[in-house]
Amino acid sequence: MKLVNSTVAKNICKLAAIRRGVSVEQAEWFAHALVETSLMGIDTHGIRLLTTYLRELDEGRSNPLPSFKIIKQKGGAVALDADSALGTVAGTYAANLACDLASEYGIGAVSVRNSNHFGAASTYGKVIANKGMLGLVTTSAAARMAPFNGLAAMFGTNPICFAAPGTNGNHYLLDMATSQISYSQIKYYRKNNKPLPAGWALSASGEFTSDPAQVVSLAPLGGYKGQGLAMMVQILSCLLSTMPLDHELEHFDTGSFVNGRNIGHFLIAINISAFTDLDQFQNAVIELMKVVKNSPARSGQQIFVAGDLQEISRIKRLKEGIPLNEEEFNELLKEGQKLGINMPSESLSISESPL
Repeated sequence: MKLVNSTVAKNICKLAAIRRGVSVEQAEWFAHALVETSLMGIDTHGIRLLTTYLRELDEGRSNPLPSFKIIKQKGGAVALDADSALGTVAGTYAANLACDLASEYGIGAVSVRNSNHFGAASTYGKVIANKGMLGLVTTSAAARMAPFNGLAAMFGTNPICFAAPGTNGNHYLLDMATSQISYSQIKYYRKNNKPLPAGWALSASGEFTSDPAQVVSLAPLGGYKGQGLAMMVQILSCLLSTMPLDHELEHFDTGSFVNGRNIGHFLIAINISAFTDLDQFQNAVIELMKVVKNSPARSGQQIFVAGDLQEISRIKRLKEGIPLNEEEFNELLKEGQKLGINMPSESLSISESPL
């Protein structure tokens, strides 16, 4: 593994997007989403996706200069057409719009249509929380997960992000898939010829399998409960936005790159000050997290709350760098060379990692 300086990585991501016609502001959103996700340790949705996102721009799937259009509005509820924007751009635009609506109406809800893959939902939950609001974020995704007792994949991993602002940027930040694991982890186990933990994935017969080569679908988180949450996400993300259902979507890294993928998102921002004092609420969030973490733990174990591990990773990686495997590093190197950035060099703070 190699460790890459986050500032350097962000600069390459930003300039690569600008080189393909993305505006400076939206290229900043794009780069921020990828690098922040990697900093938080969510490697499946961070810098490793840069090459595919750039291919989307190069071949026409993503529009570098989208014209966002409000299709319908009633008070703080808006239906937004993203004009096949990069998903990271559409997600950031919608999160900011939801906050603007919440500032005026108390609650802002944005249904996004005609978007693309937007990476980690926590990116947009954090945008909302940073503005001192409660955030809820969902998105549609191509089907990877079977219903409980089912054989065919009918749902994406269909994430749910809930963000509550604390003090000094210390937020409660829940970002969870509704499947047991992501499909990227299946690929990792398959590539490294490792057996899967029990209960993660299903074979063609619908039985749990530990052989990654036999996996045809993911198992829902908590059985029928995970299926219920996945359907909730699909209703919010697909039906409200009038976008295709999960099983009707092409997968992110396959299919045509000429046309947009018609992904739907749904974002809510809640203005806390419409209900109670913001400072008091933020302090209460911190106190709640503290009380939970300080409650009795099993011997030798530590209690964490949502967002803790990501923040620990962020602090570590800001200092030491973001780990990339050889293929990911070479792709970043190649893009950097196109931009006239020579890698590796001492000034780029790129080094070998023992990880």
